[in-house]
Amino acid sequence: RAQAVGLSVWRGVGQCSLGATPVEGTTMVVDGAAVLDPSAILFAVSAALLGFLAGLWVRRRTGSLDSSTPPRESSVARGYRRRDDMCACGVLLPKTCTEQERARHLASNRHRANILKLTTSCKVIVTEEVSEYRAAATYLLKPDDCVLEVGSHVGGTTKVLAGLCRKLIGIDQQADLVAQARLKLPDVQFEVLDAFDTPKVLALARSLAPSKFHKVFIDISGSRDITTVVRLMDMYDNALKPDVMVVKSQALKRLLLRSQLWVDHPGCGDGGASRGRGGR
Repeated sequence: RAQAVGLSVWRGVGQCSLGATPVEGTTMVVDGAAVLDPSAILFAVSAALLGFLAGLWVRRRTGSLDSSTPPRESSVARGYRRRDDMCACGVLLPKTCTEQERARHLASNRHRANILKLTTSCKVIVTEEVSEYRAAATYLLKPDDCVLEVGSHVGGTTKVLAGLCRKLIGIDQQADLVAQARLKLPDVQFEVLDAFDTPKVLALARSLAPSKFHKVFIDISGSRDITTVVRLMDMYDNALKPDVMVVKSQALKRLLLRSQLWVDHPGCGDGGASRGRGGR
């Protein structure tokens, strides 16, 4: 359309130079003769140039360039990967990866380190509301589990946990809350303890030997900032190595809800062709 506008204006001006009927607004009279208005010439040239550039841009966008322009490679030809090409250690392998290259990767230090982290790290369950938190306990706990409850408060959730596992220890840094919890649940062990006091937490873990804390429930206020929550999770993962951690955190849940692995993103399949066009 832009090309057509430019050409029509140019043709209108050209009529004057060929002696045809002048187009209104494109000529002026000098010494009784009609000559081209310089401003009209400038406008016509600009319009034609813009029309040409717009047409070229559209053709490039639609892929309608002449046959001399090489076609865009497909994502498969360029070796873009999807989840099917992801190693068990989490590394994305190119589609062109040979059996020898795959074998070298499986024997690499990177593969071994990733597998070790994945197999020794605990699973994390994130909740937001108290109802979710307690529902997770009902579903996940087994009769032989030893459980650590971080942030036991006055024992509301502790009461749910106590009926589902073999051993339960609740910790809270506020002595008055721990005193109330002990009155409500005299058969449960409660300790006044800072959740970040690693030596004392490890001492509690050693008291269970030869067993360990299989599950850790963390509720240090659902509105606590995500930095503190993640730092605490990392500490318990490294120190206690439980099988599962259940965390009550609004911020962490919101973060996970808007997160996505790149291997699951549509852009991973089209080779990032949607970049710059608002692709999500």
